[in-house]
Amino acid sequence: MTPSEEDGRIGAKRAPRTDLAKMQLGVLLILVAVYFLQAATPFRLHPDTIVFLSTAETAARGGGFLYHGQPTVFPPGYPALLVLLIRLHLAHVWVIVSVSVLSLVIGLFAVRYLVQAEGFGEDVALGVCTLSLLSFVFVKYSAIPLSEPLYFGLSMCCLAAMKQSPSSGFGLPRTIAGVVLLIASICVRRVGVALIPAALYLLVVEYDVRARLKRLSVRMKGAAVLAAAAASSLVGYVIYGTSTLRDFLGAFKNGSLSDMAGRILTHRFQELGEIALNIPAAAVSPNGRHILVMVGILIFALVSAGVRSRRTQSGVVEVYLIVYVAIIFVWPFADPRFWLPVIPLLIAYSGLALRRLARGAVARELLRGYVVLFAVMGLLALATTTSLSFSGARFPDAYAYREFRPTYCAAWHCQGDFDATKVDQDGLYLLRRYK
Repeated sequence: MTPSEEDGRIGAKRAPRTDLAKMQLGVLLILVAVYFLQAATPFRLHPDTIVFLSTAETAARGGGFLYHGQPTVFPPGYPALLVLLIRLHLAHVWVIVSVSVLSLVIGLFAVRYLVQAEGFGEDVALGVCTLSLLSFVFVKYSAIPLSEPLYFGLSMCCLAAMKQSPSSGFGLPRTIAGVVLLIASICVRRVGVALIPAALYLLVVEYDVRARLKRLSVRMKGAAVLAAAAASSLVGYVIYGTSTLRDFLGAFKNGSLSDMAGRILTHRFQELGEIALNIPAAAVSPNGRHILVMVGILIFALVSAGVRSRRTQSGVVEVYLIVYVAIIFVWPFADPRFWLPVIPLLIAYSGLALRRLARGAVARELLRGYVVLFAVMGLLALATTTSLSFSGARFPDAYAYREFRPTYCAAWHCQGDFDATKVDQDGLYLLRRYK
């Protein structure tokens, strides 16, 4: 075979991958556009949203980050962003939702870079981003003012700043960006501390700081030690000033440790099952939720196998995912949104394990069928949330959090009666305040 013929065959093989990447990019852009349509939604109340907005209202008036005069368990990062919007007179629902969607998009840009940096092709990176946007967790919580989308964007950008070639040295701009993003992540979500072991791994293992310090002059060594001490002190101060475990410790006061451990495992595996099947537990009958748990165990095994297969190439991404999951598995509360910041990584590593397992034709067809089913469920979730955003007067009856129906009815006009004693007064104020 001549070189020109071989080049022609290689080009013919690469063309479908290029076409696939172009098609995926087009789908991604359409999905992002649909996400931004959710800016038209009425204010979607959530128990944590009420605390966030009420805290921001108090802080904007100079009263500190307090809720009814008491400190909350949440770090001040997200309320501080809301305070900024309030003072700029931009605290409208469409702006708040757009910021959440923009955070998701920026985070997915970082995910694309991370997946490609791990040696996967662009089509795989775009596929991970596409499936993430089709996850009902992304869809549901992008339109509710919560801190997870912002944390996702910050944490993925922090990992992207860390993910650089060790041969390139520290790279001062990226190092500074990584430290700033790490601190910002901790200020937004307490679980941001999972980025600290990843940063330490980067310094100790990938950069081999001890070996590098030996080659420096005494003066440079002193400067490096002072810089490290200052950065460590700053991170420690941020953790001390923004994080609390009051809710964590309070949950463990009720019941034995073994009972709590059993509930946590059930919660986590059920949530993973929801994410894998792309269907919320509320849509599954109580008797059928054990299926979610079994699917969750399977997904956990697949993700673990995917991470283990990278053990000789492990880096900051794997360390972060392992520490994040370890933290989640001791967290005593239940909500699939806790997994939102690592859903693209769950998809990537479970896909890596499945790629090694699904080598037969039948297995590949089953995998394609699963992806299609996942996408269909995601599109249904997008269609549902979009119709809710434009539901108008029907919103109180269509919104999933039924406990807030009396609050919406008190703020708007509802068809039928409602129990005025169940109106959330803080929520009522926010509905009237934020349009």
